[in-house]
Amino acid sequence: MLKQKFCRHETQSSNPIPVDLLMDVLSLVPAKTIARFRCVSKSWASIFRREDFTELFLTKSSTRPRLLFTFKVDGKLCLYSTLQPHNPDDNSSLVAAPYTSFPKQVATSTSTPVCGLFLLQERRKKKVRVVCNPATGEFLTLPKVLLREKNLLAKDTEARDKIVGMYLGYDPKRKQFKVLCMTRTSSPYEVRDNTHQVLTLGPGKRFWRPVERKFHFEENFIIWRELCINGVLYFGTGRCSYYSSEIVCFNVGSEKFSFINTNEEMRYSNTCSSLTLFNYKDRLGVHRREDTYQTRIVFWVIEDAENHKWFKHIYELSSLGKNMITGTRFVGMTSTGEFVWGSPGNHEHSLYLIFYNLEGETFTNVNVQGIQELTHQYRFIDTYVDYVENMKWLM
Repeated sequence: MLKQKFCRHETQSSNPIPVDLLMDVLSLVPAKTIARFRCVSKSWASIFRREDFTELFLTKSSTRPRLLFTFKVDGKLCLYSTLQPHNPDDNSSLVAAPYTSFPKQVATSTSTPVCGLFLLQERRKKKVRVVCNPATGEFLTLPKVLLREKNLLAKDTEARDKIVGMYLGYDPKRKQFKVLCMTRTSSPYEVRDNTHQVLTLGPGKRFWRPVERKFHFEENFIIWRELCINGVLYFGTGRCSYYSSEIVCFNVGSEKFSFINTNEEMRYSNTCSSLTLFNYKDRLGVHRREDTYQTRIVFWVIEDAENHKWFKHIYELSSLGKNMITGTRFVGMTSTGEFVWGSPGNHEHSLYLIFYNLEGETFTNVNVQGIQELTHQYRFIDTYVDYVENMKWLM
């Protein structure tokens, strides 16, 4: 009897709120709550899958960026998150909460998030490569890449292809996510141009397609991280050798390659130096870690990609600043203009971030609490700034 009364009441008051107003209200709700709201009714579930709601939620979400922390526990990838502070007070604290985790069979190496999505891959272990959306908890398994395998009847020196890099990009014009797969010849006796492949995420069958331009691609050990800015995917390569420095530019929409040379000063290296790509006000930036003690902040911003022109920035550090970022790892730059460094792991069961305001030239130390897994043992932690929740459903 009670059940019948409840159903009659739901019918009489169905859809009392205009859809546009309901969408506007729901776009302010946290992503994790939206994921639970899908079970409220079929009409609500259909709203959450509408493209205009996804775009509205993404727009609102970009005004409340988050910090994302990823690390491995017992072979699984775990993610924690908290709202990203703007101009935080010194010695303040943030409380990170569990965000999502994935099964053990899923790869655990994360890439830089692109419009809310991650590419997870792992080279050495036979784990599943996926594109995942931490906000919804979904992940999509990528199809196997078909490569030119070694002929078992031929000589041992015959070359075969192998995957040396996968990168996630986003085309804002067509609103499409694509995965780029870079390959190279595994034989040291043959250096040749390779055919690289791309996959478009979307409804229907997903398959790898060859990209028109062929070129020899080598792994790079100087330039770290990959970025997608305004529809262009950037990552490092050593087309001549492992330790040369060049930046690949892949236009996600047109699927065309171009290259940016690093200058000789950027390629200056010692045993502690490395170059890290980062987003500098929607332009490509390259940060250089000069030495263990990091006596100054040095980075370049691209001014003219076609002519390989860079503008160099140098910030001399005070003794306090040097001490604060010594032993840390450069994380990136926030959309509000703050450089961020993080402890590479939980030193003495604690995690902290260092914020540097470029305009005011001031440092702030922020402790991160709430990650229970850090109390047991040392873990290597990846930190991402400006993470924007996206309610795009992968399936």
